[in-house]
Amino acid sequence: MLITSYLQQLKKQYQTQTTGRRKLAELSSQAQHLAKQAIFAAQRDNLPEADKLLAEANSLLTQGQLLTRKVKELESLGSYRAALEEYVEAELFTKFLQTGKLDKVGKFNITPEVYLGGLSDMVGELVRYAIKLATAGKIKEVDKLVEVGTMVVGELAAMNLTGILRTKFDQAKQHLRRLEDIRYDLSIRRHV
Repeated sequence: MLITSYLQQLKKQYQTQTTGRRKLAELSSQAQHLAKQAIFAAQRDNLPEADKLLAEANSLLTQGQLLTRKVKELESLGSYRAALEEYVEAELFTKFLQTGKLDKVGKFNITPEVYLGGLSDMVGELVRYAIKLATAGKIKEVDKLVEVGTMVVGELAAMNLTGILRTKFDQAKQHLRRLEDIRYDLSIRRHV
C-alpha cells in the first residue's frame, strides 16, 4: 500500500524545485545578458553604462541567491553558475578599468570556483582592450594590461587548478600570450 502523505510531500517538494528552477533559469539568463552588455560597454569606455548594467545584473543575481537559499538543490544549476561567472568577469573588468585594481565582487556569495572562472575569463577581456589601446597608440597602457595578465595567470598557476578551472586557466595563459604578442609587436614597430 502506498503512503500517500509521503507522496504528497514529495510532490510538493518537486513542484517547489521545478518552479524555482524555472525562475532561477530566467533570472540567470537575464543577469548573464546584462553582464555581457556591461563588458561590451566597458570595452567601449562607457563605464557609467557598465556600472548601471552591473547593478541590474547584481539585483537579479541577489534574487537568485534568495531562491537558492530556499531550495538548496538549485545552487548547482548550470545557468545560475554561468551567470555568476559572467557577472564576476564583467565586474572585475569594469572595476579594473575604473580603479586599476582587482578585488572581491558582488554583494552576494561567490564560490571560489565561480570567482576563479570569472577571473580567468577576464584575461580575455584584457586582450580585447589591449588591441583597442594598441590601435590608439597607447603603449604604456598596454604594458599595464600585460602586467595584470601576468599577475593573474601567475596567481592561478600557483593553485594547481583541475577540471573546468584548469581549462579556463589554460585559456587565460593563451590570452596572456596574446597580450605579450601585442606588446612585442608594438615594441618592434617603435624601433623600426
